[in-house]
Amino acid sequence: MRWHRHFPLLLLAGTGSALLLAFPWFMLNLPVLGTGIALFFSQLCHQDPARSFVLAGTTLPVCARCLAFYLGGFAGIASYPVLGFRWRQGHHIKRLLVVSLCLIVLDVGLDLAGIRENTFFSRSITGAVFGGVCGLLISFALQQSRGFHSSSECWTSPHADSSK
Repeated sequence: MRWHRHFPLLLLAGTGSALLLAFPWFMLNLPVLGTGIALFFSQLCHQDPARSFVLAGTTLPVCARCLAFYLGGFAGIASYPVLGFRWRQGHHIKRLLVVSLCLIVLDVGLDLAGIRENTFFSRSITGAVFGGVCGLLISFALQQSRGFHSSSECWTSPHADSSK
């Protein structure tokens, strides 16, 4: 496990999730910061109040599916070291990603077709599953990557004469 790669990702996901859950406190005590959080997430979510959870009397700045996606992503990133995925198991995560996307498409498609209206529960579950799998996939990819190369390595041709 390459903790020097995993820890910053875990910290970033945890901070984003904490900001969302602490949003009611920010709006009450630091409204400028709370407004900034809402504006930031307005670029990522439709923020329909009818589809958003209310916490401590304050509507959260993301819809139920997005909140579940962020919390699920954090859970996926946090659980990656425990699950111990290896290179050969990467295809399992990719299959889970396809399945979780199909669940979202099914939930939205059935709602748009008027067959079955999606609910807070269905939006939350599909968002959390997709977020969790994305967290696992990002963690897996980060662990398998070779890291960054120096600029001289990036521009050097494999056929370049190194004797100069």
